[in-house]
Amino acid sequence: MKHDIQQLLQDLEHDAITALDNGAFHQWSQNEIDALHLALACERPLLVRGEPGTGKTQLARAAAVALDWHLHPVTVSPRCEASDLFHGFDAVRRLADAQAAGFAGGGIRDDVHYWLPGPFWRAFDWAGAQAYGPLAASQQAEAQPAPAGHVILIDEIDKADSDLPNSLLEVLGSREFPNPVTRAAIRPTHGLPLVLITTNEERELPAAFLRRCVVLTLEPEEPYPRFLVKRGQAHFGARAERPANDCLGDEVLQTAAVQLAEDRRHAVAAGVPPPGLAEYIDLLAALRRLAPGNEKAQMQWLDRLARYVFRKNIVEDSPQLSQQPPATAKGDPAGS
Repeated sequence: MKHDIQQLLQDLEHDAITALDNGAFHQWSQNEIDALHLALACERPLLVRGEPGTGKTQLARAAAVALDWHLHPVTVSPRCEASDLFHGFDAVRRLADAQAAGFAGGGIRDDVHYWLPGPFWRAFDWAGAQAYGPLAASQQAEAQPAPAGHVILIDEIDKADSDLPNSLLEVLGSREFPNPVTRAAIRPTHGLPLVLITTNEERELPAAFLRRCVVLTLEPEEPYPRFLVKRGQAHFGARAERPANDCLGDEVLQTAAVQLAEDRRHAVAAGVPPPGLAEYIDLLAALRRLAPGNEKAQMQWLDRLARYVFRKNIVEDSPQLSQQPPATAKGDPAGS
């Protein structure tokens, strides 16, 4: 079954805002929209590059919401193996059940109860995957209805060994992998999932893998403060459905953005990781919570707190990156 991509993404346009399930907001760029269209149309993974904090992971969540598809997030670690993307086996639970059965004089349950379908198994064959794992162990469990589609997020693939992208490439090419119990091929039953992969470029990815991906590089718009303010307005700006106390004024958004841009410039010059969008949003969220609806107090808190969010690296002979407060103390925002 082929998805109607144009219809699925018809509401997306540049600067459109999508509310996410975790309470955050994603503001779409035209580059993101175009890359998403291409990845879906040519049925290739979307590899998203960019420095930490530019919204790579959030893009997958926003795509799942925009498409109304089920999200399968996987955060890669150095211990992650390619097989984890397809299935796992709960050997600890099987051993515990075997010991309990031995004491009770009973038999050991079938292995289908201990095989755990991974994101690709669930995305390829949602109904078939429910015959395995915890759901199979319960006679009372009702099958969950199949989603309209699936988004698989493989976050920070550069942390894994090269075996993982190579194995992923093989499955994406053949569009099947074996059932670990029956050895029958597991194939997509209702269209291919959107596979969105992020990288922080900590490790070079295989050239063959890159050739099979649609590649999107997330780069902030210039000037940088304007880029930040636009994202800040999406999260904290005045909106009809947002209570006034949950909003931040333009002066707060602009002042925080200018301060971050300045600290970012000094960090780049010093050769240390610069602050970015993630730090900006964190600070704004703190200001909103510390002084809801009180812009004067928010500005005072901003003056006191920004250094702890934007200046995280100690650099000798770089006073611009110091966390030491100014010599002249400010008023106490808590009492404003």
